[in-house]
Amino acid sequence: MKLKPELKEYQQQLLALAFIRFDDLPDFGIYSDQVIAIIEKQLSFLNATQEERIITPAMINNYVKLQLIDRPVKKKYFKTHIAQLIVITLLKQVLPLSEVKKGLDLQVSIRGFRIAYDTFCQELEYAFRMLFRDLDKKEHFTYTLEDIHSENIALKMITLSLASKLLTQKIILVDGVSRASQKGEETNDES
Repeated sequence: MKLKPELKEYQQQLLALAFIRFDDLPDFGIYSDQVIAIIEKQLSFLNATQEERIITPAMINNYVKLQLIDRPVKKKYFKTHIAQLIVITLLKQVLPLSEVKKGLDLQVSIRGFRIAYDTFCQELEYAFRMLFRDLDKKEHFTYTLEDIHSENIALKMITLSLASKLLTQKIILVDGVSRASQKGEETNDES
């Protein structure tokens, strides 16, 4: 199967994706505009438009009011805030905010915050690799879910759901995977 250039580029972008880990987040407090810059850079693959931004100051304030994240300290955000905002921004793509909160609380209770965040990043990178690596293969592709344990089944499923949703949206956006090239091949076969 031949991928359309936009889909091929997206495939390469997501296969190369490496999320910032907890220890690599800023060790000092930063203001919301800096937090937004970090999140927009990390999550640029979400392809939000100017009208539909990935994250805004109003969204951050709303997450504080909903107690999804802790209040900033003297208008400054720290590692935990940034990590929470990255996860919330991603998970709200596939879950309502009330379930995002429950999922965050569950993972943190199982692993602690730093490990829960880093594991989320690792699992999402894995889900992208699983889903996107064989997209341009000529034969049908399959994948299996490995290393599913009772404590990480929800994490595996949500990261796979997010990767699946993003792939589906991109396929729809570029008008299919290979429809245009198949039409050209059919026309050539009829000649």
